[in-house]
Parts: sequence; C-alpha cells; structure tokens
Amino acid sequence: MAVDEVWVINALQGILPDQMLQFLYDHVLHPTSTLRTAYSHLLYGLQRLAQSLQPVVSPLAERAVGVLQDSPDIVFLGVLLAIIFVAFQFMLWVQRTISFFTRLALRAVLWMLVGLVIMAAWQRGPEAVAADAVVVVRRLVVYATMVKDIWLSEYQKYDAQTRAGSGAGGFGSGRGSTGAAKIPGSSGRSGRW
Repeated sequence: MAVDEVWVINALQGILPDQMLQFLYDHVLHPTSTLRTAYSHLLYGLQRLAQSLQPVVSPLAERAVGVLQDSPDIVFLGVLLAIIFVAFQFMLWVQRTISFFTRLALRAVLWMLVGLVIMAAWQRGPEAVAADAVVVVRRLVVYATMVKDIWLSEYQKYDAQTRAGSGAGGFGSGRGSTGAAKIPGSSGRSGRW
C-alpha cells in the first residue's frame, strides 16, 4: 500500500469489518484497480486535450487579457454584473429557504390540528366532536358575516365620497370644492387635502 491510501484504511479500521476493508483496497485503492485505471486514463486524456488546445487558447487568452487591461470599464462592468448576479442568487436562496420553512411549519400545524381532532374524537367521542365543530363553524360564519358587513359599509362610504367629489368638480375638474377660480401656483384643491 502507498502512503496516500494508508490513512483511509486506518481511519476506517474500527468502523468497517476486515473483509470490507480488503474489498475497498482491492477494488478502489489498489493501483491496478479498475477505478484507478479509469481515473488515470481520464487524466491522461485531459492532459493531451489541454496540450493540443494550448496553441489555440493561449493567443486568445493573451488577447483577452490585453483588451481587459486597455479598457477597465469592461472589467468594472463585469465585476458589477457578477456582484448583482451573486446578490440575486443569494436573495433567491433566502426566498427558497423561507418558503421551505414556511411550508414546513404550515404542514406541521395542519398535521397537529388533524392529530388534535383525532385525539378529541378518541377522548370525547365523535358526537361531541361533531357538536363542537358545528359551534366553531357557526362562530366562523358569524365572524365572516360581520367582516362582510364592515367591508360593504366602507365600500359604500368610499363610493359615495367618490361620486360626490367628482360630481361637485372636486377631483375630476381640477377646481377646488368651493368652485372658486384657480389661483396661479396652487394645486386647486381645498385646504383639507
């Protein structure tokens, strides 16, 4: 065994059985194993590709470095775009994290409520739980009706104000609500706005 594989075997000595360590050495860490052979062939191929592309890539890289040295605005723009890209990626990561934990919390609340209903049905019986559910639904309907009435009354107030304001020449005509002539340099609205 070479020195670079000894630490792996020593680290796994007390964790894995001896048969597994021998299997690991024979098929992964041994210099003539299939994995090492494939890795060395891939590394050799990449080195040959780099050597064959060097005459083509080297002048292009030198020309690109020269252009970047001659025009620092391009470098500044590239750095600025990179910073903006990283900032957007960070914000998207934060958004995904927040949405994940929000969904997780809402699922936990949902399953907690399901569990509470099952426990209540188990302890009190289905008839008492159904009666409680009817009471809760009735209170929710009363609350929804109150919210609807408040919303409709506010909407009617707003609608009446809008109709009264545009009919008297307040918001629509550019004149004040008193109908007085417009003073140069003023907004034409009454003092309360």
